[in-house]
Amino acid sequence: MRDSEASPPTSSKFSTGVVLRRTRSFYYVDLGQAEPRLCRIRGNLFQDNASEARVAVGDVVVVEPDAAEDAGWIRELQPRHSRLARRSREGLPEQTLVANAEQLLIVAALKRPEFRHGVVDRLIVAGLDGGLTPVLVLNKADLGETQETTTIQKLYSDLGYNVLLTSATVPSGLNELRACLWQRTSVLAGHSGVGKSSLVKALYPDWEIRVGTVNQKRGKGRHTTTMAQMFRLPKGGYLVDTPGIRELEPLGVTRKTLDQNFVEFATLRTQCRFASCSHRHEPDCAVQQGVAEGAISAVRYRSYVAFWESLEF
Repeated sequence: MRDSEASPPTSSKFSTGVVLRRTRSFYYVDLGQAEPRLCRIRGNLFQDNASEARVAVGDVVVVEPDAAEDAGWIRELQPRHSRLARRSREGLPEQTLVANAEQLLIVAALKRPEFRHGVVDRLIVAGLDGGLTPVLVLNKADLGETQETTTIQKLYSDLGYNVLLTSATVPSGLNELRACLWQRTSVLAGHSGVGKSSLVKALYPDWEIRVGTVNQKRGKGRHTTTMAQMFRLPKGGYLVDTPGIRELEPLGVTRKTLDQNFVEFATLRTQCRFASCSHRHEPDCAVQQGVAEGAISAVRYRSYVAFWESLEF
């Protein structure tokens, strides 16, 4: 942002709002009115030529209303305090999926599709890396086996994460989930088919959110949400529904910093013989010893190794 544009315009005709949704060229901005305002970006807003890629759902922006067209122009992008973002790959630019959220609700099905530690752990790292508090939502609780459910719930609860059990079909756990969302800006994320959109529909049936189905033969869900979309909650706060995420490489995570996002490694990783220990094959690795002694979950350790190997540097 240019220095001349660093301060918000002082004219009373400007308003500050939150980006709820974006298309290829337009942004729907919540200005506190009954309906969001359709806005475009002034071509000289940024120094580069990628201005539209720079504004994400959840961004706070300064808008100049255009009364003649019942639309508006985005004149300024306010600083972000958090963001869920992924690193560029195969020539694609880095992408901020959601800005300024407070918590990341990681929705994982206990069955149909099967629970996947790797996806959950990757999203936990993404949340921590972006400044969001991870919350694990174990959905389709009516389908899960008691022992498996208890084991998963205890694993993540013992790590300090809030864990909720929900079902959109029974229904159950919806009041607890609704309380978790109250007065906060929250992001729903998870693998396709885990029931994110179904949960949103069960919580707020008046919202127009398509609910996908799971391929019964393969157990994989179809992507029903194509871009992140933010909704204003009836009693305060916002909820962001995101596309099904299969592979997310958080923007700020590298092989050197990955272990900092596995909370159970915190004490042990400082006791390794080598300061640059990757905790995979080095001798006298305290983290590997912790796995062998049961102080660190083997499934979480496998998530770490798979994640480490997927990173390019």
